[in-house]
Amino acid sequence: MATKKPLGVRVLVVDPYPATRVRLKDTLRGVDFVEAVGEKSNAGGLVEFLGETPFHIVMIDQDPGDGANVFEVVQELKRHPSGKKTHFILVSDNVNEGLVEHGNAVGIRGFLSRPFDLSTVEKSLRTAVAAPAAAPEGLKETLAKLRQVSLFSGFSDTELVRLLKICKSRSIASGQHVFHEGDKGDSLYVVVAGQVDITKISDGQTRVLVSMHPGDCFGEMAIIDDSPRMADAVAGGSGCSTIEVSASIVNDSEDMISLKLVRQIAILLCKKLRAQSQR
Repeated sequence: MATKKPLGVRVLVVDPYPATRVRLKDTLRGVDFVEAVGEKSNAGGLVEFLGETPFHIVMIDQDPGDGANVFEVVQELKRHPSGKKTHFILVSDNVNEGLVEHGNAVGIRGFLSRPFDLSTVEKSLRTAVAAPAAAPEGLKETLAKLRQVSLFSGFSDTELVRLLKICKSRSIASGQHVFHEGDKGDSLYVVVAGQVDITKISDGQTRVLVSMHPGDCFGEMAIIDDSPRMADAVAGGSGCSTIEVSASIVNDSEDMISLKLVRQIAILLCKKLRAQSQR
């Protein structure tokens, strides 16, 4: 079955280097479904530019000029009405697995390596406008649960899927420990299902300090200051399911997901401090 051609595609090239910009524009004009080609020498004012002159696809260089970070540029555009329906292709001398993973996390669907030709340019265009495959029902249910967790608010489906791949999912039977008091604090946890009781032994008696339910996070303080656990965490009721986010993920300053997690953890800690001060 023949692949259906996209019709009337308008493409904007963002590249600070005139020679490569002209080369890409000339190649794009040879693609039969490209209706119009525009150009911009840097990413400055790109939000306003797209608001005035809409394009279906933006082909943006890994170095978009003026010292801008291409991933931050795309994220900003994706949050703005003028960029919500725009597809992005990242152009680079070295399209590797890390670049693709980072690009996917911010909403970039297509990638183009230099040197390019008509065939590779056309392929990148088709990839960028192709609808993403529907998620399996089980994954949809998991993503729906994660969206209810304040820690993951603001994460796209692509970022949540990647987060699931790099984090550990655990099912813990009732009465079993998630961690013990004094353990090294190298992970935070999110309750997906069931209940977790935070307990402490005082005068020989086990006291429940707080109970965690689906959507609640715990253990985040330890990974911020690398301190030992201050209490036990025990699966209550009929057990629990958790997602474990390791400190190595949170502390990776070059990963966009890590930066989002750090911000959300800071917000979470502020909310907990405010709640305690109002008691």
